[in-house]
Amino acid sequence: MTRRPAAPASSDLSRWRPGTSSGHALGCFFLVLGLLCAAVRPVSPALAAAPQPAAQPAKDAPKDASKDTPSDPGSNSGLGWTAVSTSIGHQLDDSATVLRQVFATLNRKDVNTGNSELDDLSSQVQKVQQNTQDAVTQIQSYDSITESFLKILGPKAAENEDPSVTAQRQRMQQNSQSVKSALMRAKLYNLQAQQLGTAINARRTRLQHAALSERTTSPLAPRFWNTLLTERAENRYSLHAGGVLSDWLYLLIGCAITFLAIGLSSPLILRLLKRCGAHFRTATEDSVKEALSGSIIAITLNGALEALVATLVWFIWAAAALPDGGGPIGAIIGETVPVCGFIIGAGLPIFGRSGVLAQGNPGERKALRGVDWILAISVLMLDLLRAFQAQDAFGQTLQLLLEIAFSIAIALCAVDTFRRLGNQNDTRGFAPSALGVSSLLLAVTIISILLGYVAFAFTLNGWLLSLGTGVAIVTLLGLCWRDVLDRLFSEGGFFSRRLVQLGLTQRRLSQIGVILSGLGNVLLLLLLFSIAQTDGSFSVADITNRLWLLFVGNTIHGVKISLDTVVLAIVLLVVAYYAIRQTRGWIRDRFFPTTRLDIGSRTSILSIFTYCSWILVGLGILSLAGVSVQNLTWVVSALSVGIGFGLQSIVQNFVSGVILMAERPVRVGDMVEIAGTRGDVKRISIRATDIGLSDGSTMIVPNSQFITTSIKNATLSGATGVLTLTFKIPLTTDPEKAKAMLLEVAAHRDEVLATPSPKVRVSAIAGDSLTMTLSVALVSARDGGSVQDSILFDVFRRFHAEDVAITTA
Repeated sequence: MTRRPAAPASSDLSRWRPGTSSGHALGCFFLVLGLLCAAVRPVSPALAAAPQPAAQPAKDAPKDASKDTPSDPGSNSGLGWTAVSTSIGHQLDDSATVLRQVFATLNRKDVNTGNSELDDLSSQVQKVQQNTQDAVTQIQSYDSITESFLKILGPKAAENEDPSVTAQRQRMQQNSQSVKSALMRAKLYNLQAQQLGTAINARRTRLQHAALSERTTSPLAPRFWNTLLTERAENRYSLHAGGVLSDWLYLLIGCAITFLAIGLSSPLILRLLKRCGAHFRTATEDSVKEALSGSIIAITLNGALEALVATLVWFIWAAAALPDGGGPIGAIIGETVPVCGFIIGAGLPIFGRSGVLAQGNPGERKALRGVDWILAISVLMLDLLRAFQAQDAFGQTLQLLLEIAFSIAIALCAVDTFRRLGNQNDTRGFAPSALGVSSLLLAVTIISILLGYVAFAFTLNGWLLSLGTGVAIVTLLGLCWRDVLDRLFSEGGFFSRRLVQLGLTQRRLSQIGVILSGLGNVLLLLLLFSIAQTDGSFSVADITNRLWLLFVGNTIHGVKISLDTVVLAIVLLVVAYYAIRQTRGWIRDRFFPTTRLDIGSRTSILSIFTYCSWILVGLGILSLAGVSVQNLTWVVSALSVGIGFGLQSIVQNFVSGVILMAERPVRVGDMVEIAGTRGDVKRISIRATDIGLSDGSTMIVPNSQFITTSIKNATLSGATGVLTLTFKIPLTTDPEKAKAMLLEVAAHRDEVLATPSPKVRVSAIAGDSLTMTLSVALVSARDGGSVQDSILFDVFRRFHAEDVAITTA
C-alpha cells in the first residue's frame, strides 16, 4: 500500500535511488550493457550522454535491392531479412524506449512510486520481455538460414568465380552482420527487461514492508488532533475548483442515484426473471440448502443484471453531470459500482422479504438483514479511500482518521454479524468460531491504531474485506456454473438430447460436463487469486490486469511459462488423443482390410504410427512453450547421468522394442518358446511383450530378452507346424507292419496334412526293441498338443488290437 511519508526519514524506505547499494548495482549493470550495445552498434551522442539502460537501435545494413533475387534470404521480395528488418528494428526501438521510460520512472527522486504505478511498470516490462523473446526466436531463424547460405557460397571467392556469386556473397555477409546485430540487441533488451522486473518486484516488496511497519502519531496524542486542525487549508483545497474532489457533490449524488437505482430495479428484475422461467424456490424450515441450490441461477442472474444496471446508471450520470467523467475518483467509482450492484442484486433473492430465508429461517434473515448493502458500501469506501490516498486528496492526518474510522467500522460490523448468527440453530456450528476470529481482529485493529500502526490496521481489514467478498462472489459463480452444466448435460435434457442425436453418449456428455466444471473452477480460483493480490482493491481494471498477467506469464531462461501456454498444451493433447485414435481406427478398420498384411505387420505399423504421432505432439508442445535444443541441454545431461547409473535396462528395452517393431522377428500372433515357456504373442509395446499362456495367464517379457537370448518361433516360417513322435516296439514285430499301422493312424487325422505326407523312420535298434519316429505336418502349429494326444490314443488302440506292445521313447 502506498502512503505519503510522515517524515523525510520514512520516505527513504520506499525510494530507490542510484545512491543506494541496489541502485549502484543496477546502474553498473546497465552501464555494462550499454557498452556491449555500443560495441555492436554506435550510440548517438544524445543517448550516450544520458543514463539509459538500452542501446541505440541499430541501423539497417546497406543493401542493394535491385540486385536481390527471390532465392536470396536477404532479398526484398517480402520473405527475406531486408523485408522484416525494418519492422523488427521498430519493434526493438519501441522496446528500448519503454525500458528507458521504466528506468527513468524507477529513478525519480521527486515523486514516490506507488503500487498502482509499479503494477503498470511491471505490465510494460512483461510485454517488452515477451516481445523481445519473440524477436529473438524470429531473428535466430534468419541467422541460421544466412549461415547456411554462407556455408554454401564459401567464405572467399574462388578462381574465375561468376561476379553474380561474388555480389551475392557480399550481400549475404552484410545481411549476416545485420542479423547478428539485431539478435544481440534483442537479447540485451530481454535481459534488461528481466532485471527491471526483478527491481520492480523488490521495490514493491519494500513499499509493502515500509507501509505496514510505518508508525504515525497515535490518535490518543493531542498532536494528532492539532495536526488535523492545521490541515484545514489543504483539505479544503481538494474540494475547491481545481482540486481532486472539486465535483464532490455531483459524485455523491451520482453514488446515491446509482444505489437507489439498484434498490428500486432489483425487485423488478427479479419478477421479470420469474416470469421468464427462472427457477426460484422459497425455503421451508428443512430445505434452506435445497432452496439455495435450486435458486442459484436466478440469484446469479439477478446479481449480473444489477451490475449492468449500476454500470449504466453511473456512466450516464458521469457523462451528463461530471466533467471528464469525474476524474480519477469518478473512474474508481465507475470500476467499483458493478461489484456493488452484483452484491446487492445477489443478496436480494437471499435476504429479501420473499427471499430464500424469508420462510425457511426468519431468524437468520433478520440476523443478516442489510449485510449485502453494508458489504457493497464497504467495498466502495475501501476503493475510495485508496483513491484518496493515491491522489493526495486530503492531508495525511485526515486520511489517517478516515482509515481509522473505516477499520473500526469493518471490525465492528463483523463482530455484530457473527454475534447475531450465533443465536440461530443452523449457524451455531461456525458462528462462535467466526465470532472469536472477528473479535480478535477487532482487538488487533484497536491496539494497532492506538500504537500508531494505522496502515497495518487499514491494510489488514481492507484485505480481509476484499478476500471475504471475493470468496463469496467466486463461490456463487462456481455454484452457478456447475448448476448450468448439470442442466445442460443432464440425461433427458433439451441440450443433451440434441447431442445424443449427433452420436455422443450420455457418459461422454457427463465427462464433458465434469471437464468444463473443472476448467471453470480453475478460472474462478485464478480470479480469486487476482483479487487477493490487489491488496484490497476491487478495481475491475486492476483485477483484470493481474488476471491477464497470470495468463501472459513470464519467460524464464527462454521458456514461456504462462497459463495460456498450459491451456493450449492441454487442448493440443486432448485434440491429438482423439485425432490419433480416429486415425488408428481408420487404418485398422478401413485401410488394412484392403491389404494383404498379416496381423503382426498391422500391429507393428499401428504401434510405430502411434509412437511417432505422440513424439510429434510432444515436439509441438515444446515448440509452443518455446523450448529449444539449448533449453533441453540440462535435461539431456541429466538423462545421460541417469542412463549411466540406473536407466540402462529401460533404454535397452526401449531400443529392443524399436528393433522388434522394425525387423519383426517376433510378431503379434506368433507362437514362441522362451526360457522353456511356450505361448502366443499378444502385444508388443515399446518396453515389453505380452505372451499369452495356455492356462489363460499372461507373461510379460522385457524386449531385451528377445534380442539377447535364443527364442524359438514356431510360426515365423509359416502357419503350419511339424509334430514328431518316437515309439519303441519289440524286435519280434514286423517293422513294415508297424510302419503301415503308424501311417494309417496319421492318415485318419484331419489335422494332419497330406502334403507333405507323413513319414516313418527307424532311428535306433536296441537289444530288445526297435525305435521308430513318426513325423507329420499339421495345419497349425498351435494344434500340436491336441493332435499329439489324439495320435497317441489312436496308436495305442491300433497296436493293442494287433496285440503289439508299444511304448513311447
